[in-house]
Amino acid sequence: MHAFHLPLFHTNRHPPATHQLMPPTPLELPEILSLVAAYLPPRSLPACARISKAWYQACVPFIWKDIDLKDQPMAPIQSHSHLVKKVRIACVREEHNAVRFPNLDSLELNFQGHQNSAGVQFVMEHPTITRLALRTLLSGSRTELWDNLLGFRYLKTLALTSKEAFGLNIDKFWQLCTRLERLDIYVRHYSNLSFTMPPGELTSIKDLGVYGCYSNNVPVFTEFIRRCPRLTSIHWHTSGPYEKTFISGLVALLEAKALPDLEYLEARTRKITNHLFTRLIKSMSRITGLLVDFSDDSMKMDFATLIEPHFSNLRVLEMNVYGYTTSPVAQVVMSSCPLLERLVAPCVDALLVAEGKPWVCFRLMFLDLAFSFGPPSTLNHLQPLVFDQLSKLTQLEEWHITGPTNCGVDLRIEKGLHRLSTLRLLHSVILYDIVERMGDVDVEWMLEHWKSLTEFRGSLNTYDDKIRRALENKLEEHGIKG
Repeated sequence: MHAFHLPLFHTNRHPPATHQLMPPTPLELPEILSLVAAYLPPRSLPACARISKAWYQACVPFIWKDIDLKDQPMAPIQSHSHLVKKVRIACVREEHNAVRFPNLDSLELNFQGHQNSAGVQFVMEHPTITRLALRTLLSGSRTELWDNLLGFRYLKTLALTSKEAFGLNIDKFWQLCTRLERLDIYVRHYSNLSFTMPPGELTSIKDLGVYGCYSNNVPVFTEFIRRCPRLTSIHWHTSGPYEKTFISGLVALLEAKALPDLEYLEARTRKITNHLFTRLIKSMSRITGLLVDFSDDSMKMDFATLIEPHFSNLRVLEMNVYGYTTSPVAQVVMSSCPLLERLVAPCVDALLVAEGKPWVCFRLMFLDLAFSFGPPSTLNHLQPLVFDQLSKLTQLEEWHITGPTNCGVDLRIEKGLHRLSTLRLLHSVILYDIVERMGDVDVEWMLEHWKSLTEFRGSLNTYDDKIRRALENKLEEHGIKG
């Protein structure tokens, strides 16, 4: 045996070996590839998975992470079932129950008449789920389903209809609620619901959603809210003359300090008086999310000053206004809320954006906003300045552009589109009633610079149907939905 020692350093007498193994590049490291794959747009994953074995191993978990079983062949699904985290099923079939998803985390399931038994069986075979959404009505009493759900130790989020929740298994439903963190109830009842409330409080529920609540059921669900004193978020969708009843009841709870942790409110109602809305905002000690519907009259209040105490915490603000109006709220919010991630706001004057305070909302990921440019002659001057502001929103993923003719933007390179090359994460652009004159060069630019784009809705060229169809076909060829 001959001992062999590597030198600690190289000298002229001991030249380095010429055939040493080179260290791997960063993109050859599995952990780096996995990070890259996590940020790839879904339409790019299959192509990247074909690059090499290492790329395949990095991409395939994200390809199979979230699936819809509608009309899907089961053979490839079965061989990758251990990678599936989320499943959506519109119609449970026998072959679905032949496959197990051992790491399933989220399940959205439709029950349809005679398929109830197959659907119940599918749920019962997956006790690993933390989130369960049961759509459509279950017919009859499904005692075995509730018995099994009580044994699902990881279940934290449940969405279902009031008919199933407040039926024959009401006691088991309340028992399950003592462990849930989020509950969504789809009421769908025009008649009065009659059920017994639990004797104590539901302190584990932090997020509550109530959808389609009509008639005298509003006070019932207001009492439900009172029984959940640790709520941090409420999502309330209703309509009709009982909207005010809910807001009044909620304001009374907030002013009585019954909901001290509430900071996220989605109230899809329009019949809120300015006085009642002011009381609502002032009764919340901290607001991180506010999603409300307004009429034009409501926007006459000084909304920006009202929510100013919450600017440092605000992450989500949606102000859906019924009727066309221009308001400075968007400019004020975008210049004052550094944590803002989602904004839906009334139209803002483009001149105010161009000459006002600079934006600080660099975390913004969703923007639904129109810009009023006034006379067409001002567009050439103002739009590049507005685009300069937009170009700073490098985290933007969804951009909705709304408005009458003078509130759109002209998405052409000659009008400043090239200034938006920084929006590399943008995957959805939606135009509402926007007049466009885009051409082939503009679409080519988008394909080159917005590589994450998977959706572009709206007319790309309002003036020439032939050009419009050609551009839509080009987007479709690149996997972009229109």
